Amino acid sequence: MTTNILSAEPSVYHASTASCAFADSKSTRSTPTVSIVIPVYNGEAYIQAALDSVFAQTFDNYEIIVVDDGSTDATMAILEAYGDRIQIVRQKNGGHASARNAATKIARGEWIAMLDADDLWHPKKLEQQLATAGDADVVYTAARNFEDSKRVDDVTFRDGECPRGDIFEDLIIDNFITHSSVLIRKSALVAVGGYDETLKTTCDWDLWLRMSAAGSKFAGLQQPLTEYRWRATSNSKNHDRTCRDRLNVLQQALDTPRGHQVSVLQRRKAIARVWQTSAWFVAEKDDRTALSWYLHSIFYRPYSIRGWKEVTRCLLHLCGISRQKIRSAFSRAVQS
Repeated sequence: MTTNILSAEPSVYHASTASCAFADSKSTRSTPTVSIVIPVYNGEAYIQAALDSVFAQTFDNYEIIVVDDGSTDATMAILEAYGDRIQIVRQKNGGHASARNAATKIARGEWIAMLDADDLWHPKKLEQQLATAGDADVVYTAARNFEDSKRVDDVTFRDGECPRGDIFEDLIIDNFITHSSVLIRKSALVAVGGYDETLKTTCDWDLWLRMSAAGSKFAGLQQPLTEYRWRATSNSKNHDRTCRDRLNVLQQALDTPRGHQVSVLQRRKAIARVWQTSAWFVAEKDDRTALSWYLHSIFYRPYSIRGWKEVTRCLLHLCGISRQKIRSAFSRAVQS
């Protein structure tokens, strides 16, 4: 169980500005509606673009809290150039979960919008989310994937509706919520204790599952109002650790009272999906590990056609047949 680390006053950071009012913005109200939280570590190449996408928002009653998580590059110099348009929190490197919690402790808005330092927002993102929120505790959007994204769809939710309301049983199957897309009611975030700082990966999926298990309602927008940057050096590329974290997070969710309501079939499907997802990520560079993880997936869901297909791909590739040839063969088989 995650302890509520948001209940105490922060002690590991200091703000470099006394105020987060915007010098050239309409956002001068004493209490902002939205607190925008941006954790950054060595983000000199991306942070300016992320901030520019915030300043372009059509909804402007917000504050911006940027948490520098011990950067050693030029990140701080870039941030300080913004003056009192942003509030800067500095801390020793503790990970992005710790950085988000540090910002949440001082956030004044009713809502908290999370934005990774290398992602971007559509100008109408906040406006449309607030208009849609209703009684939801979390509002997320579809995302447009870019950069190192050749293995994924250009846009999420292109072929289906975004799950709404109680989405616990959807979430245990897949973490389909892009972190930088979420607008979270602060009271609901604080109620579950914030992010689990012991997790170096998957802390977002863990949070959505804990919030959903606690009764939080979710709403989604099918419009791609978030741009998600896929990078080869991201935390999610540490495949062994990420796989272990996924399995632990899922098990903790299934051990909750809400998780006990899930059928045995759905539980097995969820566990199989963790192994399958982990195998998909590692398959591009490590077929042996991918094969082992796909076989774990099949153990829990032996009738999965996709699982057996991926096992076949890995075996063929280990025999020296390139993935491109395998894809072409599968394409011809489907067309015939």
